[in-house]
Amino acid sequence: MTKILLAPNPTGTGHNMRVLALGKKLIKENTDISITVLLGSRQDVFTPLFEKEGITVIDLSPTGIIDYSKSSNLNQNLDWQTMITNYFVPTFFNGDKILKYMTLINHLKPDLLISDYNINATFAAVMSNIKNAFVTERHNFTLVDISTDELKKGNFKVETSDIISAQKALNELFLWLVKNVDLIITDKVFMKTFKSDTQLMKYSDKTFFVGSIYADRTDDNHPLDFDELGIDRDRPYIVATVSNTTMLAEDKENSTKLFTESFKLLKETNSNLQLVLLGIDSENHQIDNDLIFLPYLPNWRELIENSTLLIAHPGWITVTEVSLLNIPTLFYLASYAEYHEVEAYKRLEKLDLPVFYGDDVQEFTKIVSSLLNLDTDNDIFKGYKILSPYPNGLEKAINLLNQLIKGDELSI
Repeated sequence: MTKILLAPNPTGTGHNMRVLALGKKLIKENTDISITVLLGSRQDVFTPLFEKEGITVIDLSPTGIIDYSKSSNLNQNLDWQTMITNYFVPTFFNGDKILKYMTLINHLKPDLLISDYNINATFAAVMSNIKNAFVTERHNFTLVDISTDELKKGNFKVETSDIISAQKALNELFLWLVKNVDLIITDKVFMKTFKSDTQLMKYSDKTFFVGSIYADRTDDNHPLDFDELGIDRDRPYIVATVSNTTMLAEDKENSTKLFTESFKLLKETNSNLQLVLLGIDSENHQIDNDLIFLPYLPNWRELIENSTLLIAHPGWITVTEVSLLNIPTLFYLASYAEYHEVEAYKRLEKLDLPVFYGDDVQEFTKIVSSLLNLDTDNDIFKGYKILSPYPNGLEKAINLLNQLIKGDELSI
Protein backbone atom coordinates (compact mmCIF):
# COMPACT_ATOMS: atom_id res chain seq x y z
CA MET A 1 0.00 0.00 0.00
CA THR A 2 1.48 3.33 -1.12
CA LYS A 3 0.78 6.10 1.38
CA ILE A 4 0.57 9.66 0.07
CA LEU A 5 0.32 12.82 2.13
CA LEU A 6 -1.12 15.98 0.53
CA ALA A 7 -0.10 19.31 2.02
CA PRO A 8 -1.74 22.33 0.36
CA ASN A 9 -0.64 25.81 1.35
CA PRO A 10 -3.40 27.04 3.70
CA THR A 11 -3.33 30.63 2.41
CA GLY A 12 -5.67 30.16 -0.56
CA THR A 13 -8.48 27.92 -1.75
CA GLY A 14 -6.75 27.34 -5.10
CA HIS A 15 -4.11 25.19 -3.40
CA ASN A 16 -6.84 22.99 -1.94
CA MET A 17 -8.45 22.73 -5.37
CA ARG A 18 -5.25 21.63 -7.05
CA VAL A 19 -4.35 18.89 -4.57
CA LEU A 20 -7.98 17.73 -4.65
CA ALA A 21 -7.63 17.25 -8.41
CA LEU A 22 -4.34 15.38 -7.95
CA GLY A 23 -5.65 13.20 -5.13
CA LYS A 24 -8.83 12.28 -6.99
CA LYS A 25 -6.87 11.26 -10.10
CA LEU A 26 -4.26 9.28 -8.14
CA ILE A 27 -6.95 7.26 -6.39
CA LYS A 28 -8.74 6.61 -9.68
CA GLU A 29 -5.59 5.31 -11.38
CA ASN A 30 -4.05 3.36 -8.47
CA THR A 31 -5.85 0.59 -6.58
CA ASP A 32 -3.16 0.06 -3.94
CA ILE A 33 -2.99 3.59 -2.55
CA SER A 34 -4.15 5.58 0.47
CA ILE A 35 -4.18 9.38 0.62
CA THR A 36 -4.37 11.78 3.54
CA VAL A 37 -4.66 15.56 3.24
CA LEU A 38 -3.44 18.05 5.84
CA LEU A 39 -6.16 20.69 5.52
CA GLY A 40 -5.49 24.16 6.89
CA SER A 41 -8.09 26.43 5.27
CA ARG A 42 -11.79 26.49 4.37
CA GLN A 43 -12.32 23.17 6.11
CA ASP A 44 -16.10 23.73 5.97
CA VAL A 45 -16.05 23.61 2.16
CA PHE A 46 -13.22 21.18 1.45
CA THR A 47 -13.55 18.48 4.10
CA PRO A 48 -16.61 16.93 2.41
CA LEU A 49 -15.03 17.34 -1.04
CA PHE A 50 -11.91 15.38 -0.04
CA GLU A 51 -13.84 12.79 1.94
CA LYS A 52 -16.16 12.20 -1.03
CA GLU A 53 -13.09 11.06 -3.00
CA GLY A 54 -11.97 8.65 -0.28
CA ILE A 55 -9.23 10.96 1.01
CA THR A 56 -8.69 11.08 4.78
CA VAL A 57 -8.75 14.63 6.18
CA ILE A 58 -6.59 15.82 9.06
CA ASP A 59 -7.81 19.26 10.13
CA LEU A 60 -4.80 21.37 11.09
CA SER A 61 -7.07 23.91 12.79
CA PRO A 62 -9.95 21.97 14.38
CA THR A 63 -10.91 24.89 16.63
CA GLY A 64 -12.13 27.07 13.78
CA ILE A 65 -12.48 27.64 10.03
CA ILE A 66 -9.50 29.44 8.52
CA ASP A 67 -10.29 31.93 5.74
CA TYR A 68 -7.41 34.22 4.77
CA SER A 69 -9.63 36.45 2.61
CA LYS A 70 -11.54 37.89 5.57
CA SER A 71 -8.87 40.27 6.85
CA SER A 72 -5.64 42.06 5.96
CA ASN A 73 -2.36 40.17 6.03
CA LEU A 74 -0.06 43.21 6.01
CA ASN A 75 -0.01 46.80 7.18
CA GLN A 76 1.28 49.79 5.25
CA ASN A 77 4.79 49.75 6.78
CA LEU A 78 7.09 47.20 5.18
CA ASP A 79 10.35 46.41 6.92
CA TRP A 80 12.02 43.26 8.23
CA GLN A 81 9.80 43.18 11.31
CA THR A 82 6.46 43.53 9.50
CA MET A 83 7.32 41.52 6.39
CA ILE A 84 9.50 38.71 7.72
CA THR A 85 9.03 38.46 11.49
CA ASN A 86 5.30 39.20 11.59
CA TYR A 87 4.13 37.77 8.24
CA PHE A 88 6.50 35.48 6.35
CA VAL A 89 7.79 33.46 9.30
CA PRO A 90 4.40 32.69 10.90
CA THR A 91 2.85 31.88 7.53
CA PHE A 92 5.47 30.30 5.27
CA PHE A 93 8.67 29.41 7.14
CA ASN A 94 7.60 28.55 10.66
CA GLY A 95 9.80 26.36 12.83
CA ASP A 96 6.90 25.26 15.01
CA LYS A 97 4.85 24.22 11.96
CA ILE A 98 7.83 22.46 10.36
CA LEU A 99 8.34 20.41 13.52
CA LYS A 100 4.61 19.56 13.64
CA TYR A 101 4.72 18.43 10.01
CA MET A 102 7.77 16.31 10.85
CA THR A 103 5.84 14.76 13.74
CA LEU A 104 2.92 13.97 11.44
CA ILE A 105 5.28 12.48 8.86
CA ASN A 106 6.91 10.32 11.53
CA HIS A 107 3.48 9.13 12.70
CA LEU A 108 1.85 8.58 9.29
CA LYS A 109 4.99 7.29 7.55
CA PRO A 110 3.99 8.34 4.00
CA ASP A 111 5.89 7.11 0.97
CA LEU A 112 5.44 10.47 -0.73
CA LEU A 113 4.52 13.99 0.37
CA ILE A 114 2.99 16.26 -2.25
CA SER A 115 3.26 19.89 -1.21
CA ASP A 116 1.29 22.56 -3.00
CA TYR A 117 3.48 25.59 -2.33
CA ASN A 118 3.49 24.60 1.34
CA ILE A 119 7.03 25.61 2.26
CA ASN A 120 6.78 24.32 5.84
CA ALA A 121 5.64 20.88 4.70
CA THR A 122 8.34 20.66 2.03
CA PHE A 123 11.11 21.51 4.50
CA ALA A 124 9.70 18.90 6.88
CA ALA A 125 9.71 16.28 4.11
CA VAL A 126 13.29 17.06 3.09
CA MET A 127 14.51 16.91 6.69
CA SER A 128 12.53 13.69 7.28
CA ASN A 129 14.23 12.19 4.22
CA ILE A 130 11.04 11.10 2.44
CA LYS A 131 10.20 11.42 -1.25
CA ASN A 132 8.57 14.73 -1.98
CA ALA A 133 7.04 16.64 -4.86
CA PHE A 134 6.60 20.40 -4.90
CA VAL A 135 3.61 21.58 -6.92
CA THR A 136 3.64 25.31 -7.53
CA GLU A 137 2.23 28.22 -9.49
CA ARG A 138 5.09 30.38 -8.24
CA HIS A 139 8.70 30.14 -9.30
CA ASN A 140 9.96 31.90 -6.19
CA PHE A 141 8.61 33.69 -3.13
CA THR A 142 6.31 36.54 -4.08
CA LEU A 143 8.42 39.16 -2.32
CA VAL A 144 11.39 38.19 -4.52
CA ASP A 145 9.35 38.78 -7.68
CA ILE A 146 8.42 42.39 -6.94
CA SER A 147 10.65 45.45 -6.81
CA THR A 148 10.75 47.96 -3.97
CA ASP A 149 9.50 50.58 -6.44
CA GLU A 150 6.46 48.43 -7.17
CA LEU A 151 5.83 48.02 -3.45
CA LYS A 152 5.96 51.78 -3.07
CA LYS A 153 3.46 52.00 -5.92
CA GLY A 154 1.15 50.03 -3.64
CA ASN A 155 1.43 52.89 -1.14
CA PHE A 156 3.56 50.83 1.22
CA LYS A 157 6.11 52.69 3.29
CA VAL A 158 9.14 50.61 2.40
CA GLU A 159 12.33 50.32 4.43
CA THR A 160 14.32 49.65 1.26
CA SER A 161 17.47 48.14 2.79
CA ASP A 162 15.41 45.73 4.93
CA ILE A 163 13.31 44.54 2.00
CA ILE A 164 16.31 44.12 -0.32
CA SER A 165 18.04 42.05 2.38
CA ALA A 166 14.87 40.00 2.83
CA GLN A 167 14.60 39.39 -0.92
CA LYS A 168 18.17 38.12 -1.12
CA ALA A 169 17.68 35.80 1.85
CA LEU A 170 14.35 34.48 0.55
CA ASN A 171 15.82 33.83 -2.89
CA GLU A 172 18.59 31.73 -1.32
CA LEU A 173 16.01 29.90 0.79
CA PHE A 174 13.89 29.08 -2.26
CA LEU A 175 16.93 27.88 -4.21
CA TRP A 176 17.85 25.59 -1.31
CA LEU A 177 14.35 24.14 -1.47
CA VAL A 178 14.59 23.66 -5.24
CA LYS A 179 17.93 21.86 -4.92
CA ASN A 180 16.62 19.46 -2.29
CA VAL A 181 13.16 18.46 -3.52
CA ASP A 182 12.74 15.41 -5.73
CA LEU A 183 10.23 16.77 -8.25
CA ILE A 184 8.84 20.20 -9.14
CA ILE A 185 5.59 20.47 -11.09
CA THR A 186 4.51 23.92 -12.24
CA ASP A 187 1.43 25.13 -14.07
CA LYS A 188 3.05 28.48 -14.87
CA VAL A 189 4.63 28.81 -18.28
CA PHE A 190 8.31 29.77 -18.28
CA MET A 191 9.19 33.19 -19.69
CA LYS A 192 12.84 34.20 -20.02
CA THR A 193 12.07 37.81 -19.07
CA PHE A 194 11.42 36.71 -15.47
CA LYS A 195 14.54 36.10 -13.37
CA SER A 196 12.87 33.47 -11.17
CA ASP A 197 11.94 31.51 -14.29
CA THR A 198 15.51 31.39 -15.57
CA GLN A 199 16.75 30.25 -12.15
CA LEU A 200 14.23 27.42 -12.01
CA MET A 201 14.85 26.36 -15.61
CA LYS A 202 18.40 25.34 -14.58
CA TYR A 203 16.84 22.35 -12.82
CA SER A 204 15.22 20.94 -15.94
CA ASP A 205 15.96 17.35 -14.87
CA LYS A 206 13.30 17.58 -12.15
CA THR A 207 11.25 20.67 -13.03
CA PHE A 208 8.34 20.31 -15.46
CA PHE A 209 5.74 22.71 -16.84
CA VAL A 210 2.55 20.70 -17.37
CA GLY A 211 0.00 23.43 -18.10
CA SER A 212 -3.29 23.62 -16.25
CA ILE A 213 -3.68 21.03 -13.48
CA TYR A 214 -7.45 21.05 -13.77
CA ALA A 215 -10.11 18.46 -13.04
CA ASP A 216 -13.72 19.19 -13.90
CA ARG A 217 -15.77 19.48 -10.72
CA THR A 218 -19.15 19.67 -12.45
CA ASP A 219 -21.66 17.34 -10.83
CA ASP A 220 -24.01 16.17 -13.60
CA ASN A 221 -26.39 14.82 -10.96
CA HIS A 222 -26.58 18.17 -9.20
CA PRO A 223 -26.33 20.98 -11.78
CA LEU A 224 -26.37 24.57 -10.61
CA ASP A 225 -29.85 25.83 -9.86
CA PHE A 226 -29.72 29.25 -11.50
CA ASP A 227 -33.19 30.14 -10.24
CA GLU A 228 -32.12 29.40 -6.68
CA LEU A 229 -29.00 31.53 -7.19
CA GLY A 230 -31.20 34.37 -8.45
CA ILE A 231 -29.71 34.42 -11.96
CA ASP A 232 -31.87 34.66 -15.07
CA ARG A 233 -30.13 32.42 -17.62
CA ASP A 234 -32.11 33.97 -20.44
CA ARG A 235 -30.31 37.27 -19.88
CA PRO A 236 -26.60 38.08 -20.08
CA TYR A 237 -24.59 38.25 -16.88
CA ILE A 238 -21.07 39.14 -15.78
CA VAL A 239 -19.32 37.22 -13.01
CA ALA A 240 -16.85 39.22 -10.92
CA THR A 241 -14.76 37.54 -8.22
CA VAL A 242 -14.31 39.41 -4.97
CA SER A 243 -12.91 36.66 -2.79
CA ASN A 244 -9.11 36.48 -2.73
CA THR A 245 -6.23 36.47 -0.25
CA THR A 246 -6.00 40.17 0.52
CA MET A 247 -2.90 41.96 1.67
CA LEU A 248 -5.13 44.90 2.66
CA ALA A 249 -8.82 44.39 3.46
CA GLU A 250 -9.83 47.71 1.89
CA ASP A 251 -8.87 46.34 -1.53
CA LYS A 252 -11.79 43.94 -1.27
CA GLU A 253 -14.10 46.84 -0.43
CA ASN A 254 -12.67 48.93 -3.27
CA SER A 255 -13.14 46.07 -5.74
CA THR A 256 -16.77 45.70 -4.76
CA LYS A 257 -17.31 49.44 -5.13
CA LEU A 258 -15.64 49.54 -8.55
CA PHE A 259 -17.67 46.59 -9.86
CA THR A 260 -21.02 47.91 -8.64
CA GLU A 261 -20.47 51.49 -9.84
CA SER A 262 -19.32 50.26 -13.23
CA PHE A 263 -22.36 48.01 -13.41
CA LYS A 264 -24.66 51.00 -13.00
CA LEU A 265 -23.02 52.64 -16.02
CA LEU A 266 -23.16 49.45 -18.08
CA LYS A 267 -26.86 49.11 -17.35
CA GLU A 268 -27.52 52.44 -19.07
CA THR A 269 -26.80 50.81 -22.43
CA ASN A 270 -27.31 47.13 -21.47
CA SER A 271 -30.59 47.13 -19.57
CA ASN A 272 -30.82 43.31 -19.50
CA LEU A 273 -27.38 42.87 -17.96
CA GLN A 274 -26.89 41.13 -14.61
CA LEU A 275 -23.84 41.20 -12.32
CA VAL A 276 -22.87 38.27 -10.11
CA LEU A 277 -20.41 39.14 -7.34
CA LEU A 278 -18.77 35.89 -6.29
CA GLY A 279 -17.18 35.40 -2.90
CA ILE A 280 -19.12 37.89 -0.84
CA ASP A 281 -22.02 37.55 1.58
CA SER A 282 -25.29 39.19 0.54
CA GLU A 283 -26.58 39.96 4.01
CA ASN A 284 -24.70 43.23 4.34
CA HIS A 285 -25.72 44.58 0.94
CA GLN A 286 -28.87 45.97 -0.53
CA ILE A 287 -30.05 43.57 -3.22
CA ASP A 288 -31.68 44.47 -6.49
CA ASN A 289 -32.87 41.94 -9.00
CA ASP A 290 -29.89 42.35 -11.34
CA LEU A 291 -27.12 42.43 -8.72
CA ILE A 292 -26.50 39.00 -7.23
CA PHE A 293 -24.16 38.24 -4.33
CA LEU A 294 -22.91 34.67 -3.95
CA PRO A 295 -20.55 33.08 -1.42
CA TYR A 296 -17.49 31.09 -2.45
CA LEU A 297 -18.49 28.50 -5.05
CA PRO A 298 -16.03 25.59 -5.46
CA ASN A 299 -17.77 24.32 -8.60
CA TRP A 300 -18.10 27.40 -10.77
CA ARG A 301 -17.56 25.98 -14.25
CA GLU A 302 -21.22 26.02 -15.23
CA LEU A 303 -21.55 29.54 -13.84
CA ILE A 304 -18.63 31.03 -15.79
CA GLU A 305 -19.21 29.04 -18.99
CA ASN A 306 -22.66 30.59 -19.28
CA SER A 307 -21.47 34.10 -18.41
CA THR A 308 -20.87 36.87 -20.92
CA LEU A 309 -17.63 37.87 -19.20
CA LEU A 310 -15.61 36.91 -16.14
CA ILE A 311 -13.74 39.55 -14.14
CA ALA A 312 -11.17 37.84 -11.93
CA HIS A 313 -8.07 38.56 -9.89
CA PRO A 314 -4.93 37.13 -11.51
CA GLY A 315 -4.63 34.25 -9.07
CA TRP A 316 -2.73 31.72 -11.14
CA ILE A 317 -4.97 28.73 -10.56
CA THR A 318 -7.89 30.81 -11.81
CA VAL A 319 -5.77 31.92 -14.77
CA THR A 320 -4.97 28.35 -15.79
CA GLU A 321 -8.56 27.20 -15.41
CA VAL A 322 -10.15 29.96 -17.48
CA SER A 323 -7.46 29.70 -20.16
CA LEU A 324 -8.02 25.95 -20.46
CA LEU A 325 -11.81 26.36 -20.56
CA ASN A 326 -11.61 29.38 -22.92
CA ILE A 327 -13.61 31.71 -20.69
CA PRO A 328 -13.48 35.38 -21.82
CA THR A 329 -11.87 37.07 -18.82
CA LEU A 330 -10.67 40.49 -17.74
CA PHE A 331 -7.91 40.12 -15.14
CA TYR A 332 -8.16 42.80 -12.49
CA LEU A 333 -5.57 44.01 -9.98
CA ALA A 334 -7.02 46.21 -7.25
CA SER A 335 -3.70 47.80 -6.33
CA TYR A 336 -0.01 47.03 -6.04
CA ALA A 337 -0.74 46.46 -2.35
CA GLU A 338 -1.88 43.02 -3.54
CA TYR A 339 1.79 42.41 -4.21
CA HIS A 340 1.33 38.62 -4.37
CA GLU A 341 -0.58 39.10 -7.66
CA VAL A 342 1.69 41.67 -9.33
CA GLU A 343 4.03 39.13 -10.95
CA ALA A 344 1.09 37.21 -12.42
CA TYR A 345 -0.50 40.46 -13.60
CA LYS A 346 2.69 41.48 -15.41
CA ARG A 347 2.93 38.04 -17.00
CA LEU A 348 -0.63 38.30 -18.36
CA GLU A 349 0.11 41.82 -19.57
CA LYS A 350 3.14 40.53 -21.52
CA LEU A 351 0.85 37.99 -23.20
CA ASP A 352 -1.44 40.88 -24.29
CA LEU A 353 -4.41 39.47 -22.41
CA PRO A 354 -7.12 41.87 -21.13
CA VAL A 355 -5.96 43.38 -17.83
CA PHE A 356 -6.98 46.33 -15.69
CA TYR A 357 -5.30 47.98 -12.73
CA GLY A 358 -6.71 50.59 -10.37
CA ASP A 359 -10.09 52.11 -9.55
CA ASP A 360 -11.00 54.39 -12.47
CA VAL A 361 -14.69 53.57 -12.95
CA GLN A 362 -15.00 55.23 -16.36
CA GLU A 363 -11.96 53.48 -17.84
CA PHE A 364 -12.93 50.16 -16.29
CA THR A 365 -16.45 50.43 -17.72
CA LYS A 366 -15.04 51.24 -21.15
CA ILE A 367 -12.85 48.12 -21.15
CA VAL A 368 -15.61 45.86 -19.83
CA SER A 369 -18.01 47.18 -22.45
CA SER A 370 -15.51 46.42 -25.24
CA LEU A 371 -15.17 42.81 -24.04
CA LEU A 372 -18.84 41.97 -23.59
CA ASN A 373 -19.44 40.83 -27.15
CA LEU A 374 -16.13 39.03 -27.72
CA ASP A 375 -15.48 35.31 -27.57
CA THR A 376 -12.20 33.47 -27.15
CA ASP A 377 -11.75 33.08 -30.92
CA ASN A 378 -10.81 36.74 -30.85
CA ASP A 379 -7.07 37.47 -31.12
CA ILE A 380 -7.20 39.25 -27.78
CA PHE A 381 -7.30 35.84 -26.07
CA LYS A 382 -4.55 34.14 -28.09
CA GLY A 383 -2.35 34.15 -24.96
CA TYR A 384 -4.55 31.36 -23.59
CA LYS A 385 -2.79 28.89 -25.90
CA ILE A 386 0.53 29.78 -24.26
CA LEU A 387 -0.86 29.56 -20.73
CA SER A 388 -2.57 26.20 -21.29
CA PRO A 389 -0.93 24.51 -24.29
CA TYR A 390 -1.92 21.00 -23.19
CA PRO A 391 -5.45 19.63 -22.74
CA ASN A 392 -4.18 17.06 -20.24
CA GLY A 393 -1.99 18.89 -17.74
CA LEU A 394 -3.45 16.90 -14.86
CA GLU A 395 -2.51 13.62 -16.55
CA LYS A 396 1.02 14.88 -17.16
CA ALA A 397 1.34 15.78 -13.47
CA ILE A 398 0.00 12.37 -12.39
CA ASN A 399 2.44 10.56 -14.72
CA LEU A 400 5.33 12.44 -13.12
CA LEU A 401 4.11 11.60 -9.62
CA ASN A 402 3.76 7.94 -10.52
CA GLN A 403 7.30 7.95 -11.96
CA LEU A 404 8.55 9.43 -8.68
CA ILE A 405 6.68 6.80 -6.63
CA LYS A 406 8.14 3.97 -8.72
CA GLY A 407 11.63 5.43 -8.82
CA ASP A 408 11.60 5.77 -12.62
CA GLU A 409 13.45 8.43 -14.56
CA LEU A 410 11.40 11.64 -14.63
CA SER A 411 10.11 12.72 -18.01
CA ILE A 412 7.03 14.48 -19.28
